[in-house]
Order: sequence, then C-alpha cells, then structure tokens
Amino acid sequence: MRKYLLSTSALAGAALLSSAAVADVSISGEAEFSYAATDHSTAVNDGNIMSSVQEVHISFTNKTDSGLTITAQNQFNTIGGGSDDVSFAVEGGFGKLVFGQTDGVGSTYEMNPLGLLAEEEAGVLNSGGAALTTTATIGTSTSTGTANGTSKVSYHLPAMGGLTAGVTVSTQATEVGTDDQTMFGAKYALEAGGAAVTLGYATTTTEVADAVDTDVTSMGIQVVHGNISFAAADGQYTAADEDRSTQSAAIKYDMGNGLTVGYGTVQSEDDLDVGEEYTANHYEASYAVASGLTAVLNVSDFDYKVATSTHENGSSAINQNGTTTSLTIKAAF
Repeated sequence: MRKYLLSTSALAGAALLSSAAVADVSISGEAEFSYAATDHSTAVNDGNIMSSVQEVHISFTNKTDSGLTITAQNQFNTIGGGSDDVSFAVEGGFGKLVFGQTDGVGSTYEMNPLGLLAEEEAGVLNSGGAALTTTATIGTSTSTGTANGTSKVSYHLPAMGGLTAGVTVSTQATEVGTDDQTMFGAKYALEAGGAAVTLGYATTTTEVADAVDTDVTSMGIQVVHGNISFAAADGQYTAADEDRSTQSAAIKYDMGNGLTVGYGTVQSEDDLDVGEEYTANHYEASYAVASGLTAVLNVSDFDYKVATSTHENGSSAINQNGTTTSLTIKAAF
C-alpha cells in the first residue's frame, strides 16, 4: 500500500511539473516558386531564372501565473538550411521584451510602401562581375545592415491610444569591432474621414570603426480606405561618402473575388555623387487561387545612372537598366 501511495505521489508530482512546462505549440510554413525573365542591359544579368524558397515556422506560447506571456519563435529556411528568425519574447503590462536573432524595431515601425506589394523586383546592379548594389538605396527600410543573424534585444512600450513605440540595441557576439546598432521607432494610428491612417518613423545608427557612422531614417504614411491602400515614404541614408535620399510610394486595390492589383515606384539619388540616380517601377496582379495558394504576376523596370563625378567604385560603375517579368506561386500552410 505504501509503495502504491509513493508511486501515486510521484506520478502526481510529475504531472504537476509537466503541466507547468506545457506550452501551446503552433507549426506553420510557407513556400514560394518563381520564374523570372529579365531583359538587362548587362549581359551577366540578362536571361531567365527559376528560384524557390521554403520555410517552417514553429512557435511556443506559455502564460505564467503572474500574467506574463512568453513566446518563442523559430523560423527555418529548409532550402538554404539556416535559421531565419530565432527569438523569444516576454510580454505583460510593462510592454514587450524581445531577445534573439530577429528583426529590430525598425521593421516594426517603419513605413515601407513596397510592403503593400506581394512581390517586387528591385533590379540587379552589376558591371559584369563587380556588384554595385551599394551605390544606391533602392528602398526606405531602416533594416539595412541589420541581418537576422545578429543578436538583439528590443523593448516595445505598451500601446498608448494610437501610439506605439520601441527601441532595439544590437551588437556582435564578439567584442571585436565597433559595429553596435541602436534603433528607435514609433507609429501613430488614427481615423480620418472613414479611412485608417498610420504614420510611421524609424531610425537606425550603426557604429563604424575609425569612420563615419551609418545612419538610416525612414518616415512615411499609409492610408487604407475600403478596398484601396496607399503608402508613401521618405528615406535618408548617410555614411562615409554617402548621402542618399529615397522617395517611394505604392497603391493597392482589392478588386474582389481574390484579385488584387498594385503599383509601386522608387527613386533614389546620392547628393555626394552628383548625377547618381536609381528609379524603379513595379506593376503587379495577385490572385488567390484557393485558401493558402496565391499566384503573383509582376513586371518591374529599373534605370540606374552613374555619377557624373568620380564614383567611389571607380570606373567599374556603368549605366544600367532592365525589365523583369516574373510569375510566383506562393503557398501557406
């Protein structure tokens, strides 16, 4: 009898221990397959290409007796074989703390108009071997240079009416170098004339050893009224020998029956390299074939002009332009 009671007590204790550690588990995923045909002024980028991406997302959520919500996010690229977003968060009345290798508050609070589009081709800048993608800012994202592989800690304030805000601090895993990053961001949402209006601002500063720090700032607005969504933003990027300004805008219209059309445009120029300019236009049609299955047709054209003055990349910089037509099949699970 005593042995039975001990066994029963042990089982009860194990049950209590396991119940305290049990969390809600969510498993989801997404996959994309794309075929793109590019007509490019540079031969190395001219031609057709197929590509695919597939990810698995696993999240754990646990609520403590004190009212805290603890969430762990794990996103894995099953084709590339690496992690995309691995972090955990603690949320309560004080706000929300996020730790790990994930995006900072820049991606949360910035207003990136191209985000209205399901897919967009930025255009590839290449001189036949020497990539020139650093010569122009082709978006207004403040996440520039903040790869998910860098550990960060972020704090989001509790929402105060329509105002939300946060800060991120990031550093490398070793003490070598001075590439620490600091991000600030805020959004304000309101109703105006039957439309949902959101204002966004974000800024990122990256320390650079023995050189000028890199600063990226984005501010913009998004308006949603019925089936129409519109967004516009202005971005600034300053670094050693760089003073780029970027303006972007996009509009999306939901036509019903699963069909959505959109248009986005970007223009970027560097004030320190006179004449350097990048422009791009994106035209898109997205159709929901079935629940979790979407087909996206995108046509993008871009034009890049080198600086009339001496460019930091020297004589390798060349004028470039091109058009990419792509069909992407997206599946969500």
